[in-house]
Amino acid sequence: MTPSQAAGFLAQSAHLTSPATADNGGAMPIDEIWKALVNDQLVPYFQPIVDIRNRRVIGAEALARWRHPALGVLSPITFVPVMEERGMIRELTELILEKSLYACRDWLDQGQELQVSINLSAQLLADPQLAAHLAQKTRLAGLSPANLSLEFAESTLRQHWAMADTQLQALRQAGFGVMVDEFGIGTGLTDKLLSSHFSGLKIDRAFVHGAGDNQHLRAILAEALALAQAGGLSTVGMGVEDAGDLSVLSELGCHAVQGYICAAPLPASGLIPWISQWEKR
Repeated sequence: MTPSQAAGFLAQSAHLTSPATADNGGAMPIDEIWKALVNDQLVPYFQPIVDIRNRRVIGAEALARWRHPALGVLSPITFVPVMEERGMIRELTELILEKSLYACRDWLDQGQELQVSINLSAQLLADPQLAAHLAQKTRLAGLSPANLSLEFAESTLRQHWAMADTQLQALRQAGFGVMVDEFGIGTGLTDKLLSSHFSGLKIDRAFVHGAGDNQHLRAILAEALALAQAGGLSTVGMGVEDAGDLSVLSELGCHAVQGYICAAPLPASGLIPWISQWEKR
C-alpha cells in the first residue's frame, strides 16, 4: 500500500468514526456495578477488524461497555478494575461471551460471516473444562468454534505459561482461534509462537502508533511480523489511527488492522449497517 492509498483508506473512513464512550472521571462504586449486572446494562460493543489488502471486514473484537441510564456509555475503566478486585471477572466474561456469540449468530443470519474475538483472563486458564465449556456455548448459539477467537494478553501468557500450555492446545484442537493480544517485544514467547498453540497475534498499539515516523518502532514491527510469518500466524495491528502507520503495516506484511482509522467500537445492532456503508466506499 502506497502512502496515497493509505491516505485514501483513511479519508474513506474518517467521517464514519465517532467516540463510543463517555468518561465519567473514575471507577464506579460496587453497588452500582451490581445493579448494572442485574439490570442488563453491561454489554459488548464491537470494533471491526479489517483486511488491509481488500478492505473487507473479517471480524470484530468484543469490548465491554456499560450503558448507564444517566451517564451514557461508559468505558471498561469505570467498572472492570473493581470487578477484578471483587473476583467478579468471570461473571463479566460469561456475560460478554454469551451476548457476543448471539450477536455473531445474528450477523450470520444477515449474511455476514464474521469471527468475533473476546479477551480471556488468566483466571480462566485454570479451568480444565474451558475448551468444553466454550464449545458448548458456541453450539448453543448455533455457531462453530471457528466463529470465535480467544485473545490472551502476552503478559498473561508469559506469567502463566505452565497453565496456558495445555489449555491453548485444547482450544486449538477444538477449532477455536487463539490470539496473542497486546504483542510487543515477545520476550519469552518467541519459541512458543512457532508451535501450534496460536492462530495469530495482535500487535500492541504502543508499537503501531507513530511507527510511520519512528525507525525504532518500525524495526520492532518488522521483527514481530516476520516472526508471525515464520509461524504461519495471522496478524492484526491494533490502535491504528493514521495513514502513516497503516502504510507501514501494509508494507511490512500485516494482514489486518483494528482502530479508529476504520471505526470506533459499535453496538451489536450497528455493525452490519456500518459494514454496508464501509463497503460502498
